[in-house]
Amino acid sequence: MKKSTKGSIAAAAAAVLLLGGAGSLAYWSDSTPLSGGDIDSGELSLSDATCDAGWVYGPGNAKAGQAVGLIVPGDTIVKDCEFTIAAAGDNLTATLTTPDTADVTVTSTPEPTTLVLNVDATYVDQDDAPLPVQVTSANDGDVVTATLAVEFPFGDVAAINANDTQNLAATLDAITVTLTQTEA
Repeated sequence: MKKSTKGSIAAAAAAVLLLGGAGSLAYWSDSTPLSGGDIDSGELSLSDATCDAGWVYGPGNAKAGQAVGLIVPGDTIVKDCEFTIAAAGDNLTATLTTPDTADVTVTSTPEPTTLVLNVDATYVDQDDAPLPVQVTSANDGDVVTATLAVEFPFGDVAAINANDTQNLAATLDAITVTLTQTEA
């Protein structure tokens, strides 16, 4: 067989193969829309707080319950604030938190570098029952009293609440209570 004949046969075979494969493999298929339906979401929020006008010395202080005058290391001052929880959702859980330390705006000079004020909070509902660790939709509408406790801890000579915190003029900044959703 001549080379040209072999080439023609090969070209014809290639053309048949290419044309035969011009289609694509397809399986039968079909689709149908599934109705979505209505959904509604819940909510998680706190109302604006109303707080006692001033701070008082906390339990364990010599002047417990009296209005705060001049604090010294070792003092704990307290204030009550009320707010309402809005919590709605079938599987909703959340926790209330406050920061570990308080910020202050110092108006005296020199500004102290060692000032540390620790924060703690306890929460009770309108029946004076401690709020559970996990807030749920069962707490929706609860009026909560947060008792904020700010401690001016004893320090040491150089690092925490040292002598540079004497004769201080400052304003205790707002302490934010946060309600954050957690995994159920």
